[in-house]
Amino acid sequence: MALEYPSLVIITATSHLEFFQARLADRHYQYDDSLGWDVDLPSELSGITLFSGPKSTRSVAGLGADPLQQVLSLADRKSAPLFIEADGSRRHPAKAPAPHEPPIPDFVDTVIVTVGLSALGKPCTAEWVHRPEIYASLSGLRIGDEISLDAMENVLRHPSGGLKNIPHHSKRVVLLNQANTPELHEQAINLSERLSSTYHSVVIAALKKK
Repeated sequence: MALEYPSLVIITATSHLEFFQARLADRHYQYDDSLGWDVDLPSELSGITLFSGPKSTRSVAGLGADPLQQVLSLADRKSAPLFIEADGSRRHPAKAPAPHEPPIPDFVDTVIVTVGLSALGKPCTAEWVHRPEIYASLSGLRIGDEISLDAMENVLRHPSGGLKNIPHHSKRVVLLNQANTPELHEQAINLSERLSSTYHSVVIAALKKK
């Protein structure tokens, strides 16, 4: 999304961000709880600037409350949009949040909940779902059951699923991604109608290039 934005964008995360994602930024500043920022925060910005925690084996850590407030202040001074990744699915099309997830800051004005439609018709197992046991519990499925449109709707509408930790004042958007075939697009339209009373906006997308 940042790559499509026409001007300066600041991005950060409150959860881990894999290296391949971090490399998409034009510049990257890191914060360590014991050392602070690796350099002074810049006074001039351009392109896509990433602020994160320190590197680990295959990812960079998210930011805690104090450095996140510093980044928010910088974005406000620059009148720049601030994009925050607050959860990940380890590249699975569907997931359910663990008890500590998602770490969504109180100040955000819009939350985008994302699901991959390629999970439809697939078994509720670790191959297709991140944390399948929790997903099964929220959806009404058993482990190994086929993920139906009803099950996906149940998770997206559940207060411990798609709606979890969204601030009450935030706009709720659900992104139904991977509508890559006419059949999936039709199912996405069906699902969007079911979700229209829960989310302020529903977006159907096929982000994979054809």
